[in-house]
Amino acid sequence: MTTGYSENVTIDEGVDPHTGIRTQLHFEGDSLITQKTFDAEPHLKYAQELREAQDGQRWGEGKLVGHIPPAFYAKILVIRDRAERAAAVRQFFRDNPSFIGYSPYKKSL
Repeated sequence: MTTGYSENVTIDEGVDPHTGIRTQLHFEGDSLITQKTFDAEPHLKYAQELREAQDGQRWGEGKLVGHIPPAFYAKILVIRDRAERAAAVRQFFRDNPSFIGYSPYKKSL
């Protein structure tokens, strides 16, 4: 039996301010498609500002070496083993050097 309902509708749930992820629900005929997109721009801007603020500084205790957006950090946070978690953080910055906030850190990767 066919309902005859084939209108396409999109509901935009907006951007989660904590993760930067926008969720949109697309109703297409009898199907529901969930689309999640990530806007990295504010996070990249923060990392750039961090680099500029720390430019020329020497290594020291508590140096902010970079910024991991919440959407990525949540995956790292669940790693229980401390060494594995540290390796995952290093790998994130190897894969995403634009998020490094302290330029000399890039050389240590």
